[in-house]
Amino acid sequence: MAQIDSKLIKIADVFHPHGLKGEVELRLLNDNYDESILDEGMDVHIFPLSEKSTVSTQGEKWEILKLRFGNKVICQFKGVVDRTHLEKLLPFEIRVSRDDFPETEENEIYLVDLVDWDVVSPAGDKLGHLEGFSDNGMQYLFEIRLSDGSKMTLPYVDAFFPKINSEEKTITMIMPEYTE
Repeated sequence: MAQIDSKLIKIADVFHPHGLKGEVELRLLNDNYDESILDEGMDVHIFPLSEKSTVSTQGEKWEILKLRFGNKVICQFKGVVDRTHLEKLLPFEIRVSRDDFPETEENEIYLVDLVDWDVVSPAGDKLGHLEGFSDNGMQYLFEIRLSDGSKMTLPYVDAFFPKINSEEKTITMIMPEYTE
């Protein structure tokens, strides 16, 4: 098996087959299909989502044979011959190499590139680091690991995160005020 890229980004989950020919329905993490980087002929890496999947826990490299965007995203992988074969692989997640992402415009950055950046106060004091992010369907949520070890999740909005400094790799955060 080929060496798996260490900077793989999860972009979809796969739980359900589609039809009888070995196609699957993709649940993309970014539901803006116009911005999807997936394409026919592209290599992706799949990893199991449960013990039920026969996909190697080290991941496997697969090629996208066919891809259709509509009400659902339907995909067929090269080498998957029918629904029975596919069902043995389910459920799994799809990851792509960070190198496959398109270049950003000036003053743009992918959220995935912010992971592990320092989170600082407006005065520049280190508060912690960005551990990850998620999407609740309305907005992105930043998962901050504070210096004391606790974790805080806040919406990625200007009220909490007014500035991102690419040169210093810092994210300025205004701590929320809590009242009882």
